Amino acid sequence: MIRKYLGYTRIDCKDVVVVMNELYDVLGPYLNHFVPSRRTKEKVRLGSKYKRTYEKAQTAYQRALLHPAIREDVKTRLRKEHATLNPLLMKKEIDRLIAKIFAMQKRYGNLEHSGKIR
Repeated sequence: MIRKYLGYTRIDCKDVVVVMNELYDVLGPYLNHFVPSRRTKEKVRLGSKYKRTYEKAQTAYQRALLHPAIREDVKTRLRKEHATLNPLLMKKEIDRLIAKIFAMQKRYGNLEHSGKIR
């Protein structure tokens, strides 16, 4: 999932590691609590192609709350965590950290490997 947010650009500046870890700390809860995804319910082969049917899109948080094998104390902890999160502020922080990562890479990174100098 991180490639979706940072792309495939080579990031070789060692100072960026601290900022990337900050990004992971915000991005993980944001994706788990607020970004729904579809799961494949059934996949049937029709000739050389597949026909897939999907479940209703849900977040990982919603799936955890509905799963019968997860203990109730874990679900209570997840509900408390979810109540403290603000998706708008998290998204702004993610965007700020991504901009900071690319600014640091541009300023301190190795230009020979970034494809700008040959």
